Amino acid sequence: MSRISGLASASVLGMVVVGAFGGALAGLILASVLTSQVWLAIVAAFVAVVIALVVQGLILGAHLQFFFPPALGVAHVIVASFIGGLAGHELAVDLTEPPPSALIGGLAGLLAAVLISSYVVTMTFLKTQQVRD
Repeated sequence: MSRISGLASASVLGMVVVGAFGGALAGLILASVLTSQVWLAIVAAFVAVVIALVVQGLILGAHLQFFFPPALGVAHVIVASFIGGLAGHELAVDLTEPPPSALIGGLAGLLAAVLISSYVVTMTFLKTQQVRD
């Protein structure tokens, strides 16, 4: 069981780090296209979540596939992007006014990646409990 928990920890850590950097990079790139900081945060969070899920699949590979149902997965990606984006925007505004686009995207990506990684790990834990019973 320690190997599975180690892989889960590495996956979550990778998702969070990549989510933060991916969101910051998306914030820098999208700053010239999107004029609204709120939409910038939501789109950057969405990009960060997608990149974090790709990295999660690359880290785990064939060792352990996390349970991720497609229908619920899309809904949770959207919810994580929306909540992470709005929370990241508000946190960036609280830190500095006006916040730089990289800070908005980075915080939005970080928070959205934390949300989606907690969802993925929870669903995996529930799936492994069902298989045991």
